[in-house]
Amino acid sequence: MPRQPAEIALGVVSGLLLPGGTTVAAGLSFVMLFVPDGCGSSPMSGKRVCDGTGYLEVLAAPWVSLVAAVLLAGLAIALARRRGRTPWPALFPAVLVHLAGLGFVYTSVWG
Repeated sequence: MPRQPAEIALGVVSGLLLPGGTTVAAGLSFVMLFVPDGCGSSPMSGKRVCDGTGYLEVLAAPWVSLVAAVLLAGLAIALARRRGRTPWPALFPAVLVHLAGLGFVYTSVWG
């Protein structure tokens, strides 16, 4: 069965969002490697990242949220196709899940 133009467009947009999210998570992971360097300075003292309790969570959160977003989008797209609805709204909650993971990192380090 040939693909509809809307399905092709969804694949293109999804294909751009996934590498974009991966690039953001990878860039954030690289930046997070240098966060403990500021633990001796006064603004960073007292943060969870500096006392050793939150550093691994901060490193893992972007990747966990990206995987959760991909799984959520895949499930929502499959359900939408099964019900005969448009799968486009499935991308919005997936983006929100990934943004929540990035927000967790922001509030853990700088918030």
